[in-house]
Amino acid sequence: MHQLRHDAAGAGRRGRVKTIYRIDGTATEPNGLAIGRAAAELSRGGLALLPTETVYGVGVSVAAFAGTAPSEAEMPREGSGYRRIFSLKRRELTQTVAWLVGGVEDLDRFGVDVDPRARALAEACWPGALTIVVEASPEVPRFMRAADGTVALRASACPAILALVRACASPLAVTSANTHGMPAPASFAEVEPRILAGVDVAVDAGATVCRDASTIVSFTGGDLRILRQGALSAERVGRSLAEAGHAVDLCKRG
Repeated sequence: MHQLRHDAAGAGRRGRVKTIYRIDGTATEPNGLAIGRAAAELSRGGLALLPTETVYGVGVSVAAFAGTAPSEAEMPREGSGYRRIFSLKRRELTQTVAWLVGGVEDLDRFGVDVDPRARALAEACWPGALTIVVEASPEVPRFMRAADGTVALRASACPAILALVRACASPLAVTSANTHGMPAPASFAEVEPRILAGVDVAVDAGATVCRDASTIVSFTGGDLRILRQGALSAERVGRSLAEAGHAVDLCKRG
């Protein structure tokens, strides 16, 4: 059974006592009450502290800010859940936030001209610690796209995230829950107090499984590029491509 903690010292910007839902991070079916209440806050445009299998993140429901015409949606106002991601992390608005999606089918919903190798990797490694950068479809608001018109997608293996994506009927825009330049927290206990104080709701699932950020790959230039080496090894990426019948030519950034 979940537990609720009310932390008056960590009250959010809305001036009410913050609720922290403590759940079993190993459970395949996370507590429905905790998920339902966290999803309700996200759907209202709130900012949440969330566990994943990689590191803890801060994020929002995409649908809460995309509206009925995502391609025409404008940058949310200052103080909104989305804008507070950036002010809380002390990072520039020009940097984008990866999306946590429901599954492989979302590659074609939120991406266009998806490379077959990207789809093969998603089929082999999702849900899991692999983020795939694709050309953004009109379903992605312009303010959530990178300068080159791309969006980063990942299907998380964390049961709580999968349940929240379903409950919100929306991807979640989530980035690591740390001040820019500081280590990303691999457990709830490692989250900086100022980060916890800046969200509207928090989910505590203990320590993460991977204890490292996801690996990020892109095929947008034609070649496979590993933009960030994380929890999923380059060898696993190459093996997954080879097993799907694709030639492997890894190009690491840096």
